[in-house]
Amino acid sequence: MKRIISIYTEHKNSVQFYLRTTMEKFHPLSLDSQDMRRFFESEKAAEVIYAVNEAFVQSSPSFGRNYIDEDRHGADKSFYFKWVSFSEEAIHISNPYLHHITGLPTLTAVKQENDRYLVADFDMLKLLEELRLIEHNSAFEKINRLVMGSGGLLLGTVSVFLIFYGAYIFYRMLISPFSGEVVMHEIFTSIISITIGLAIYDLAKTLIENEVLFKTFSYGNDLQNKTLSKFLTSIIIALSIESLMAVFKIVLDDYSKLINAFYLIIGVTLLIIGTGIYNQLSRQSK
Repeated sequence: MKRIISIYTEHKNSVQFYLRTTMEKFHPLSLDSQDMRRFFESEKAAEVIYAVNEAFVQSSPSFGRNYIDEDRHGADKSFYFKWVSFSEEAIHISNPYLHHITGLPTLTAVKQENDRYLVADFDMLKLLEELRLIEHNSAFEKINRLVMGSGGLLLGTVSVFLIFYGAYIFYRMLISPFSGEVVMHEIFTSIISITIGLAIYDLAKTLIENEVLFKTFSYGNDLQNKTLSKFLTSIIIALSIESLMAVFKIVLDDYSKLINAFYLIIGVTLLIIGTGIYNQLSRQSK
């Protein structure tokens, strides 16, 4: 959405000139489906077109590219026409907005013709693509969603397995008699498994939400930063628990190996510092 708005803002005059020229050329002989839907033959970016009378009541069905919505016939459009002005241009072009049906960024063009208004909604992505202002491949987009969705589901499956595996270890520890050292090891293993499982699940959820379900064409650095920070935080927690467990085992077993635990703690500390620096730089870049 951000990328589309940015490109539209940069080429606003050219896009609006094209829309006004398009609307000026269209003169339907009647409000019948055949006459109104001729508009789609030349305009690939157009999604919906309909007519509104002088009383701001919709006087025709909403004609889509592949459908006709009879329910909108007779709807009151006076609220929308409060923002329509023909004082500067004969054809009004709205600001970008998300369409209530498609959920896609949309522009609406309104032309006054005789005793009625012609209203057309344009898909901004298709419009910018048609004007060669943006490169977008629908086939690649579908393949990308399929791959990302499959990867997200596999990650989700792995995360659920790790969470249940951690629960299984904890349950086994409760029903089986273990020595103190083994109990601590089982507890730490269970916590690490569940923590990593939750981190992977959060990554899979974010991937599916933003690449498949609610796909946008510019995610922004903020979302990526938050996702990476949350994942790194989960990894840091897991490594910290592992470090604690290593110290615990070495203290009970062999003090000469304590240097290995020290190296692990140093690594975790550096990871924490690196994550803090990354977050600070991300906030400054905003």
